[in-house]
Amino acid sequence: MKKIGLPKLCLSEAGFTLTELMIVIVIIGILSMVAIPKFMGATTKAKLVEFGPVLMQIYSLQEAYHQEMDRYAVNLLELDFTDPGSKYFDYTMSGDSLSYVAKATVKISLKDGQGNELKGEFVTVNEKKEHGGSENVRRVGRW
Repeated sequence: MKKIGLPKLCLSEAGFTLTELMIVIVIIGILSMVAIPKFMGATTKAKLVEFGPVLMQIYSLQEAYHQEMDRYAVNLLELDFTDPGSKYFDYTMSGDSLSYVAKATVKISLKDGQGNELKGEFVTVNEKKEHGGSENVRRVGRW
């Protein structure tokens, strides 16, 4: 009768050394340190994309209002602007019959790719279609 046993282990086969495993862990750590801030910047940028079309809508509504009434609306209610119910921005407008500034203010805690807090910062557009506001939001939102 034959005995069935476990195969003999070859002692000459080696796995990874501790040094090799440590090098791989260090490389993964370095890649993570580079990738995570870039990813956080990308998510912030995606959230900030909203203000551009909304401010340009306000600008267009103001231009149409000015053509019809020969003056600018002094607030968003007079302009009949419907607030989009933004999760990220508060939209306001100030001005008089000759000029105005529409403003989008960041209302939640967001950080740009460099770690700067953006809450409370803003971007603007006026009757001359000039873009203004906080430098950090303008840079990230390409305004």
